[in-house]
Amino acid sequence: MPAVAAKKQGIGVGVNRSKRHHYVPQFYLRRFGRADDTHKVMILERHGDVLAADRKSIGSIGYEERLHDFVEDGTTQSVEAEINQTIETPFSDSETWGKIESGRFDSLNDLDGLSIYGFARHLQRRNLNTLLFMGTENARFLAEELQDLTDEERAMHQWIADTPGGAHTLFREGALDTMMPEDAPAINIMLCRSSISLRTSTNPTLMISVPGRKSIFGELFNSLRTWWLTLDRHWGVFIIAGGPPGFSKNDMPEDAARLINRQYFTQLTHGDARYMIADDPFLESDLEWAGYGFEQRTTHGFRYRLVSA
Repeated sequence: MPAVAAKKQGIGVGVNRSKRHHYVPQFYLRRFGRADDTHKVMILERHGDVLAADRKSIGSIGYEERLHDFVEDGTTQSVEAEINQTIETPFSDSETWGKIESGRFDSLNDLDGLSIYGFARHLQRRNLNTLLFMGTENARFLAEELQDLTDEERAMHQWIADTPGGAHTLFREGALDTMMPEDAPAINIMLCRSSISLRTSTNPTLMISVPGRKSIFGELFNSLRTWWLTLDRHWGVFIIAGGPPGFSKNDMPEDAARLINRQYFTQLTHGDARYMIADDPFLESDLEWAGYGFEQRTTHGFRYRLVSA
């Protein structure tokens, strides 16, 4: 059995009365609230071949009903409250988030960078898409479609297949993990300021590059594992593993910011996020770039339909 799966399956016992379990913290989404109504954001969502822009309340996105509930010994339990109490509330009350929330990005330092790395990792591990990915990959394993698995990966997939609710058990463990990974001291944190408005999504930690794959940011990133997290409309952070460690603050070229924004767009169209949060002036031109044609204006937004593959 994989070591991570050897833990007691009923971790985080407790009953949660809320049905809406947010996998994207609302304190994060509030960084993108509209100027005329800070409780709402402009989103783009996909309905088949249609992409629709609209205004949504922050509380109505980034959640799944009963996502963190599980049944043990015939009783419904939940880790929702524990996630909030042990990870998200402490981070939202931290000095690091206080600097971000108040716009004091110039005061962020290397210790803040490690906290941001931990937060980005948490957002990735507790996201609904992570649970869905676990299920999809395990189905591929059972269909013998996965090649070149390590012995540990094969054992993990077999454990998931043999254990009722196995994927959800590992998902809960990941969501509750508070340990920084071993590579944390070797991480390079690049805090970036953009002159144009940055996008995010309900799956906000983007994987930008993986060793062995061609990166959109050029050869320098081809050997690195790199993530991106937008922190507010004009600030975000690259998290880079595999190169020299460090912490820096940089002005982000407009073409790089537009590449990041298009990555969030691609994430949405590939079904890896339910909502993209965006109200930048390049959105409609990106829709046309991706083969979507204007259909109609709506009360708070618009609709585009795919016209080319």
